[in-house]
Amino acid sequence: MIVQVIIAVIVVLVFHFLWPYILRRGAGYSGSNTKAVIWAFKLIDIKGKKLIDLGCGYGKVLKIAKKMGAHVTGIEIDPIRWFISIIRCRCKVLFGDMFKIDLSNYDVIYLFQWPSVNGKLARKFKKELRKGTYVISYMWEVPGLELVIYNKKLDIYIYKIRS
Repeated sequence: MIVQVIIAVIVVLVFHFLWPYILRRGAGYSGSNTKAVIWAFKLIDIKGKKLIDLGCGYGKVLKIAKKMGAHVTGIEIDPIRWFISIIRCRCKVLFGDMFKIDLSNYDVIYLFQWPSVNGKLARKFKKELRKGTYVISYMWEVPGLELVIYNKKLDIYIYKIRS
């Protein structure tokens, strides 16, 4: 009986952390580096800007951006993380697929996804984002976008849509 409970807990935890990957819509969960996020947000002066975090997890980036004066929205496909993010951030967090949301009204797009996901998102960004929109990607490049700055020490990329 105890072994079955332990196995069930392990299966639930593994499924929870890999849920977006299993759905083929995002990366497994891992948190962003707080110093990298703050550095990027200061660099682009996030105050007053509309930001969306694609795959916001437990809302850490949303909390930081909100504290720095941004108007924040998150989107999360995992129901547990979505619920925790709403409670933790006290902000707008959409439950759903980041590939199905219109991004045209945002000034800043934040993401920490896997390279294969970033490639798919790059195509979406080119279609939807307006001139002047920033795309900030922690750890992984976003192919085909114009890089403004890469901080190697913090492993964060900042892009700006030029056309």
